[in-house]
Amino acid sequence: MKVYRTQHYIRPDLQAHIHSKDLLENVRNLRSLCPAHTKFCAVVKANAYGHGITEIVNILQKGSVDAYAVATFYEALHIVSLTKKKPILILEPISPVWSVEQIRISAREGFECVLSSTESLHYVTSILSGTSLILRVHLKIETGMGRCGVDPATAASLLEAIEDCENIRLAGVFTHFATADEDDLSYAEEQINRFEQFLNTHRIKERRKVTIHAANSAGTIKLPHAHYDMVRCGIAMYGYYSRRMANPPVPLKPVLQLQAPITQLHRIPAGHSVSYGRSFIPTRDILAAIVPLGYADGYRRCFSNRAQMKIGPYVAPVIGRVCMDQVILDVTDVPAVQAGQMVTVLDNDHNSPCSAYALADLAETICYEILTFIHAHVNRIVH
Repeated sequence: MKVYRTQHYIRPDLQAHIHSKDLLENVRNLRSLCPAHTKFCAVVKANAYGHGITEIVNILQKGSVDAYAVATFYEALHIVSLTKKKPILILEPISPVWSVEQIRISAREGFECVLSSTESLHYVTSILSGTSLILRVHLKIETGMGRCGVDPATAASLLEAIEDCENIRLAGVFTHFATADEDDLSYAEEQINRFEQFLNTHRIKERRKVTIHAANSAGTIKLPHAHYDMVRCGIAMYGYYSRRMANPPVPLKPVLQLQAPITQLHRIPAGHSVSYGRSFIPTRDILAAIVPLGYADGYRRCFSNRAQMKIGPYVAPVIGRVCMDQVILDVTDVPAVQAGQMVTVLDNDHNSPCSAYALADLAETICYEILTFIHAHVNRIVH
C-alpha cells in the first residue's frame, strides 16, 4: 500500500499515455521548417498543455530543444532542476505582484523574464540594486495582440534605460501573433511589418547576444520569414495544428491518449431515463457502461448525449448527462464488452471521433482547451 500513500492524489486507472517517440518526432518536423541557426523553444506552460510538465520536460531532454517557455515563475521553479541549465523564459510579464523573493530567485536561477512597462523596470532595479544579481529580460513589443506588450515608443525608452542598469541585461526582443492560425494572414503580416520597423529602427539585429523571436506554433508552420533567432512552439509540439490544416507542410502526431476503465455494466430497459435531468431515454433495451471520469477530471459537461468514446475499434456514444466523476456509455453494440476493459476517452488520432479536434468542435472551442482541462490527478504514463 506504500505507493497509494505517496501518490494518493493520482488515480492510476485514469491513464494519459504520453508517447515520447511522437513528441520528439514532432519537434524534429517543426525544426525542419526552420533555418539551421534558429533555436527551438518548447512551450510547456499549463502543465505542458495538459500532458504533464515533468513528464514532457524529461522527454524533451532527449530531443533538440534549446530553451523552454512557461507562463509563471512557479512553473519555472518546478522545472529548473530538469532542464539541464537550458534557458527558461517566463512569459508572464514582471509586475509589482511579483515578490522580492521571486525577482531575486529569477536572477539567481538565470530565469529570463519579460518586461513590458517602465514601472516594472524600476521595480526590478529597486530590488536588485546593490546586489551582484543580474536579471536577463526580454522586451515584449506590442504589434497588434493588444494584451501585455509595450508600445514601440515606450520600448525605445526601455532599451536606453536597460543600458544604464547594472543589474539588468537585455536577452531578447519579441512579439506575439494574434491571427497566425487563421487562413487570412494579412494581419499577421502587418504585425511582422511593425516588428521589423522596431527592430530596424533600433538596430536590434546587430546585437549578437539579443534573441529575436515572434513565431508561435502557427507562425512556425505558416510564416517562415518570422522565424528570426528562435521559434516558440506549444500546441504543434504536442501534435496539433492550431486549426485543422488540409495540407500541412509537416505531419504532426498527437502525443497523448486518455483512457479510463469500465467499472460497471448494467441493463437499462427501453423507456427508463439515464442520468441527471432525464436527458436521455432509450427507445430500446440497452447495455450501459459506467466510466469513472467526468467534468471534475476535465471531461466537459457539454459532451452529454453528444460525444463518443472508443472501446477497441468500436465506438460507444455518451448517453445522459456527464456527471462530476462518471460518464455513461451505450455499449449495446460492442461485442464481448466487459468490466475492467479500457475505454479511449481522448484519442491520439486526428480522425478519431474522440480526437481533441472532434471534442473541441462539440464544445465550440479549440483543442488547447480540451487538452489543458485534463486534471493533474490523471496518471501520466510515459511510453
